[in-house]
Amino acid sequence: MNNIFSFVLEIALLFALGLIGWFLLSLVRMPASEVLGPALLIGALRVMEIDLPTSPGFLFQGAQVVIGIFVGSMLTRGTLRELKPMALSAMIIVSWALSIVFFIGFALSRYSELDLYTAMLSASMGGLPEITVIAIASGAGVAVIVIMQLLRLLGTIFIFPLVLGHIDKKDNMSKKENFGGLPGKTLNRSACKNDIEIKKDSNRDLEEKAKRGKISNAGINASFITYYEKLTAHFTYEKLAHFIYSIRESWLRVIVTLVIASAGGVLVEWIGVPAGLLVGSTVFVGTASVLGVPVSRLSTTLFNLLLVLIGITIADIVTPDTFAPMGEAAFLVPILLATAFMFATSFLVAWIIYRITSWDFATSFLAAAPGGFTVMTALAIKYNRDPFKVSMLHLCRLLSINIFIPLVFMFLMRR
Repeated sequence: MNNIFSFVLEIALLFALGLIGWFLLSLVRMPASEVLGPALLIGALRVMEIDLPTSPGFLFQGAQVVIGIFVGSMLTRGTLRELKPMALSAMIIVSWALSIVFFIGFALSRYSELDLYTAMLSASMGGLPEITVIAIASGAGVAVIVIMQLLRLLGTIFIFPLVLGHIDKKDNMSKKENFGGLPGKTLNRSACKNDIEIKKDSNRDLEEKAKRGKISNAGINASFITYYEKLTAHFTYEKLAHFIYSIRESWLRVIVTLVIASAGGVLVEWIGVPAGLLVGSTVFVGTASVLGVPVSRLSTTLFNLLLVLIGITIADIVTPDTFAPMGEAAFLVPILLATAFMFATSFLVAWIIYRITSWDFATSFLAAAPGGFTVMTALAIKYNRDPFKVSMLHLCRLLSINIFIPLVFMFLMRR
């Protein structure tokens, strides 16, 4: 009993530190703070030789399965139907993303001190949590991979809003030139006049209501009685039974999803694919969702807590020597050149998509961005572009890399 109690306390301590790390990095708006915060805080405490427990093995295995559920559940019959008009653009994005992995990966492994696995994962645009999981499972250099992924995310967050702001500015200027200056001023004045008239009318209504007098105490009591009747109407036996049934159905869906994901993960792991739990759960849940099996989708809050657990797992490998090579030119220069090449080719791919589709350049620009799925979709919403097209193409890239790279690693390991 004491061993179980101490084990629970150790997990609670790590999780509390992970939440603190997430909170601290979120204050400075650091991307992927859910993963990096726990990793940096707990890792720093270990570097300071503070005795902390290591994360249990099942934590990493469970994280792979849950990430597979999160990614796989994005694939539905509806998304497949919507992808048909975007098939050519999706093929261009996927081909570019996989080509970058092999081109930059082999170049980095040849002209730097990185091994092939670390180099290929450093060049992968599959999302920081997923790529980190694959790195840990395949024994690659997690520190180098996290730093290069972070450079890519920071570069995207810094560069792309500037370019989008410039595009919006040019669009607004062209609209003013097309409509002319004077009509625009006339429309603005008339709109202001209408707003003033509307406010005057509303003020008159309020004055008339005030003249009719205040609500009496009897009226207040009557309103409370009416409110009470409406409130109790929501707690009928039938509605309570329906609520319990919906909870039971949701839990049934969760159990079915976990069984499908676990079975797929164990099978692919048994075959020998690195990060097989992640790949198998993604493929099986995605296939089940397309076939019409009701699978459960994770909430954003639960997924963020899962990312904290992954950050805690990453902290296990942090030592005083982990980030020492990052100050050496043999490591840093190739990584910076590879990141710059990645951004340059993304602009070219955006231009190709813009030319072959009827999309505006900003939407094509966001769809071809080397940033994360969530960040680019959020930018699309912020700048009034098509978030669905952007998210669909990023989903294709995410699925292709997270499934294809472990299969390549399996082939390389067997040679």
